[in-house]
Amino acid sequence: MDFALSQEQKMLRDGARRYLADDFATRRRGDGAAGSAGWRGYADLGWLALLAPEDAGGLGGDIEDVLILAEEMGRALSLQPYIASAVLATGLVDLVAAGQQRLDLLGAMASGDRRFAPALYEPGRRYRLEPEVRAVTSGAGYRLSGAKSLIAGGAGADGLLVTALLGDGVVGLFLAAMENAAIFPTRYATIDDADTIDVRFEQVELGPDALLGITTIDAIDDVLDEARLALCADTLGALERAVEITADYLKTRTQFGQPLANFQALQHSVVEMYIDADSIRSSLYNAIAVFDRGGREDRRRAVSSCWVKTFDAAKGIAGMAVHLHGGIGMTTEYPVGHYLRRVMVSERSFGDVEHHLARYMELAG
Repeated sequence: MDFALSQEQKMLRDGARRYLADDFATRRRGDGAAGSAGWRGYADLGWLALLAPEDAGGLGGDIEDVLILAEEMGRALSLQPYIASAVLATGLVDLVAAGQQRLDLLGAMASGDRRFAPALYEPGRRYRLEPEVRAVTSGAGYRLSGAKSLIAGGAGADGLLVTALLGDGVVGLFLAAMENAAIFPTRYATIDDADTIDVRFEQVELGPDALLGITTIDAIDDVLDEARLALCADTLGALERAVEITADYLKTRTQFGQPLANFQALQHSVVEMYIDADSIRSSLYNAIAVFDRGGREDRRRAVSSCWVKTFDAAKGIAGMAVHLHGGIGMTTEYPVGHYLRRVMVSERSFGDVEHHLARYMELAG
C-alpha cells in the first residue's frame, strides 16, 4: 500500500487546513458555538457527501479521504460533529435503510439539508451496544421507551438514529425526529466544549417508516470501526498541532537569558512527543492497510490496536504539552489546554483503552 498522499488528497488536506484555520479563534470570540466552519459550509465543500454512495448523490469516497479531513479537524479543534453525523450516521443509514428511503435520507444528509445523530449508548452500560431501549408495535407504527446517553451532535440535529430491541433479541434502527414531544433531551457541554445530549424516550409514538431496518450488533460495530479510525485521525491531528505549538513556545519563551528550547532536557521532551505522535501515525497506517484487505476479525484487531496505541500515547503527549507551557497551558484563551481536553473526551467516545484492550485480547484468542 502506498502511504504517500495523492495530488487530490493533498488538495483536500490543504483546502481543509485553510478553511478551518481560524475556527478556534472564532469560537473564542463567541461568534458561534461550533466556530466559523458551519455545517452548511461542510456541505458546500462536499465533505458531508464524501462517504455517501454515488447512487444517493454522494461522492462514494473511501476511509482514507475521511481520515485526512478528520486529522485537519483535530488540528483546528473543530466542534462540528463530523464523525458522528457524517461518518457514523451515514454508515448506519447506508447499512440499514433500503429502497427510496435510503436514497432520500443519504441524499439529504450529503447535501446538509438534514443532520442525524446516532444514539447507540445507554446509561450505566458503558460501551455495550446491545440496546435496552424497547420498541413495541403501536397501531401501524411503533412506541419507543428508554434512554440513550452521550449523543454527540444531538443538539441541533433533525433526528436521532436509535438502536432499539424489537423483541426476541432483534435489533432495529429507528429514525426519531427531535421535534417529537415525547423525547426529552438534556443538553450539556463536555469538557472540550462540544454540545452533547442525553435523551429519555417516554412512550414515543413513531410512524411505520421510522423503522429504517433490522440490523445486528456486529454490523453496527463494523460501522463504528470506521468512526473509531476517524477519531484516531482526529486525535493525531490534535496532538501534532499541540506539539508544534509547544515547540514554537519554547523557542520564544526565555528563562535565564536564553530561550527554553536551548535546554537539552526540554529538547528531549519535545523529541519524545514527536516520536510518540509518529508512532500513532504508523499504527493508523497499519489499520488503514488492514481495512483495505482484511476480514472482520482482522479489521477489529487493527482498529482496537490503533485505538490503544493512539490514546495511550495521547495522554502523555497532550499532558506534556500543557506541562511545558506552565500556567498558560491551562487557560481557556490559549489552545494547548483544549487539545488535552479533546483527547480526554475522544478516548471515551467509542470505547476507552481498557475496552479496546479487552476486545483485542478476545479476538487474539
